[in-house]
Amino acid sequence: MDALVRMRMFAFASLMLFCALGARLWYLQGVESMRAEFQEQALTNVLEPVYEEAPRGRILDRNGRVIVDNKVVQVVTIDRTVMEDLEPVERDAMFLRLAIAVSRSGRLVKVEAIVDEFDDQSFGPYERIPVAIDVNPELLVFLGERPDEFPGVEIVKRTVRSYPYGSLAAHLLGYVGPINRSEWEQKQAQVDPEADRAKTYQLNHEIGKTGIERIFESELRGVPGTRWLEINASLRVVGEVKERYEAPIPGNDVWLSIDLDLQMLAERELANGLRSARLRGADEGDPPIVAPAGSVVMIDPRNGDLLAMASFPTYEPADFVQGITATKFSELISEENFSPILNRAIQGTYAPGSTFKLVTALAALQEGVLGDGTDALRSPDALYNDQGSYIYSRCFEESSTCRFSSPFNGSRWVDLRGALRVSSDTYFYEVGGEGFWLRPQEPDADGYLQDEGIQKWARAIGLGVDSGIQLPYERSGAVPDRAYYDRQYDAGVFAVDGSQWFAGATVNLSIGQGELLVTPLQLANTYATFGNGGRLHQPNVAVQITNYEGELVRQFSPRVLRDLDLPAEYIEPIENGLIGVTLRQGGTATRSFIDANPVFGRWPVAGKTGTAEVKSSIAQKADTSLFAAYAPVYWPGSGVAPDVEPEFAIAVVMEESGFGSASAAPVTAAILEAIATDSVPVARSLDETARYALGLVDGSVEVASP
Repeated sequence: MDALVRMRMFAFASLMLFCALGARLWYLQGVESMRAEFQEQALTNVLEPVYEEAPRGRILDRNGRVIVDNKVVQVVTIDRTVMEDLEPVERDAMFLRLAIAVSRSGRLVKVEAIVDEFDDQSFGPYERIPVAIDVNPELLVFLGERPDEFPGVEIVKRTVRSYPYGSLAAHLLGYVGPINRSEWEQKQAQVDPEADRAKTYQLNHEIGKTGIERIFESELRGVPGTRWLEINASLRVVGEVKERYEAPIPGNDVWLSIDLDLQMLAERELANGLRSARLRGADEGDPPIVAPAGSVVMIDPRNGDLLAMASFPTYEPADFVQGITATKFSELISEENFSPILNRAIQGTYAPGSTFKLVTALAALQEGVLGDGTDALRSPDALYNDQGSYIYSRCFEESSTCRFSSPFNGSRWVDLRGALRVSSDTYFYEVGGEGFWLRPQEPDADGYLQDEGIQKWARAIGLGVDSGIQLPYERSGAVPDRAYYDRQYDAGVFAVDGSQWFAGATVNLSIGQGELLVTPLQLANTYATFGNGGRLHQPNVAVQITNYEGELVRQFSPRVLRDLDLPAEYIEPIENGLIGVTLRQGGTATRSFIDANPVFGRWPVAGKTGTAEVKSSIAQKADTSLFAAYAPVYWPGSGVAPDVEPEFAIAVVMEESGFGSASAAPVTAAILEAIATDSVPVARSLDETARYALGLVDGSVEVASP
C-alpha cells in the first residue's frame, strides 16, 4: 500500500514537473517572442499626425444674414504613397484616366494640373492630395466601381467658402487662398507652444488674403482636427489610432456693421449711374465720358459704423474657391480692365474738387480768415462779387499764373452760404490766396504755419492719414504742404521742394485741386464728422464676434479719434450752404434732389457737388464726378426736429464721369430717396433669384448683384 502511494506521488510530481517545463518552454517561445516583436514594433512604428482643416467662421451682416458661408463638397483626392508604388508609365496612364473621368463629370481638369498637385511638396507624405474640388456626386459611384483602374483615388468631403449673394460686397469681404511660405512662417512664429490646440497652419491650408477674410483671419480660422496614423519602418500606414482623433473646431463668426440691403442698393445705383453717364456722353469738344469705375461709401455719423461700401467694377470671390488661374487673376488686376479687384473705397485716391470746400470754409472760420476780427478777410455774412475769375493781388503784373478762372461767367453776389450753394470757385480762391496765403509764415500753437491753416484742418478732420478702418491695404491720400513737397522731392517724385510752395498752390488747394488726394471713405467720414458736430470716428466695419455655438466672444464699440468740438456759429453757415445745394434755388444739386422728388423737402440733405480735373500724361480724361452729403438735417418747415442727429453720411465718386451735378448727385439722390421713403429693396440671394425665376417666390426683393 505504501509502495502504491509512493508511486502515485512520484507520478504526480513528475507530471507537475513536466507541466512546469512545458509552461516555461511556451513562455520562452511564445510570450518572450511576442514581447520581442512588440518591442521591435514599438521601436519601428511611429505615430504621424495628419491635420484636417476646420470650417472657417461665417461672415454676417448687422442683421444676421449670412454673406459668406461654408458648403460641403466632394473632393477627388489621390494617395501619394500608393502613387509612388506605381511605375511611372502606370502612374501617368492613371492620371490621364482620372483627368478624363473628372472632366466628363462636369469639372474640367487637365493632366498637367494633377501632376502639379502630386509634385506639390506643401502636402505632407500621408495627406490625401486634392486634384478636383466640388465634383458631381455621381463620380463617386463611377470611381468606386473601378478601384483597379484608379488605385489610391478616393472622393472625400470637405468644406469650402460659399457666397449666397454672389459678388455682393466682394471688395469688403475679400477672399481666401493657399497660404504662402512667408505667411506660414509668420503664423508659425505666433503659435503659442503651451496651447493645447492651436490654430496651426500647414503649407497647403488656406488663409484670408484680402478684406474681412484677411483682417479677421485669427477669428475666422478654426482649430484643425488631427488624425493619428501609425507608420511602420517602411514608412507605410499600418493603421489609425482612432481613439486619439481630435475633431476640428469651426472658426468664429464675424458680424459686420453693413446692412445688406443698403449694400445692394449702393452697388445697383452706382452701376446704373456709371451706365447713364456713358449713355449721356460728353459735350462737343470735351473728353469722352468713359465712366469705367467708381465707389459709394455710407457711414453712420452717430457711431462711425460702415453701412455700405461699394466698388465698381467688381469680381466674384467664388472664383478663388477652386484656385484661380493666372489668366483670370491677371484680368482682375489689369488696368485695361479697370482693375476689378481694386477696392476703390479705400485704395482709390482722387482730388475731391468742390466737396473739399466744406473743409476750406471750416478752416477759414476756425482760423479767423472769415469772421469779425480785424485780421479777417471778411465776415461769413458779407457779400462777395463773383465775376467768374480771381486775380491774386500780389502779382506785379497780370499774367496767366495770376488769374484763376471758374466755369461760371457773369456776376453774382454771394456770402459763405451762397458760395457753398452755387459752388463759387472765386470766393474760395480769394479765401485761399488773400486769406490764408498772406497770413504770417509763423507756427501757431499747434505747430502749423499760419498760412497752412487749410492743411491743418484737413488733417484734423481725417484727411491725409489712414482712417483706421479694420481693412487691409488702405491708402492715406495726401494733404500737400511744404513738408509734403520736401518729402516728394527727396523721394524723386517732385521736381521742386517745399521752397516752391507758392500762392497758386494754396489757391488750388482751396477748391480741392492740386496734389490733394482723398479716398471715398475719407470723404464720407469727413462729412460724417462735420454732420455730428466734430466727432471724428474710426470707421467701424464689425459689430461683434460669436463662436460656432452662437455665444458672444467680443463686441466692438464706437471709437472717437478726436472731438473737434465745432462751435454752432461755425456749423450754421456751412450747413446752411450745404442744404441750399439740394433745396434752394441756384443749388448745384437741386435738379437731382428737391426738383426731382418733394420728399427731400421733408427729409433735407446737406451735401456738396464736386467736379475734379484729372491729371494724365497719356491722354486728356473727363473729370471725376463727386458728391458728399449727410442726412437728415433740420430745415425750417421740413418737419425734422432742430435737435436731429444725422443718421447717414455718404460719398459717391465716379471716375471720368463729368460734372458732379450730372452724375454723382443723381446716384446719391437715388440712394437717399429709398432711405427717406423707407423703400430700400430687400437683397435677394442667388438661391432666391433662381426660385423667383421659377415662380416660387414673389418679386418684392431685388437681385443682389447689379
